[in-house]
Amino acid sequence: MTPLLRIALIAAVIMAALNIFFAAGQFGGLSALPLWFYLGQFLLFPAFIFNVQLFPQASNTPDFARRVGLYALGWALPFGVYKLSQDMLSPAFSLGVSLMTLLVTCLLFGVVMSFLRRPQQ
Repeated sequence: MTPLLRIALIAAVIMAALNIFFAAGQFGGLSALPLWFYLGQFLLFPAFIFNVQLFPQASNTPDFARRVGLYALGWALPFGVYKLSQDMLSPAFSLGVSLMTLLVTCLLFGVVMSFLRRPQQ
């Protein structure tokens, strides 16, 4: 198993566990969560596996704007699964609001990671 694949699988397991933990605390325990929520956490595995190659590519990109975009795209799918599955549990769910906050959050992740992980000269 390649190190990148191992990192993707470990990150998916951690993110799924945190999502279940936070949702259970917010919505009344593990038994209150619907089955589709648990099954939806399995989408984190392909989300991380498909996007994990964007992070090393982004860390080697010298152009700041392109680096932000690559990091944001790298987080878009996994964080999208995390956020949308959590938001869909709420009775006040709005797809537009969820997608807008997802976009803003991924761009913020991209900016922060671009500052922290600059390419080595």
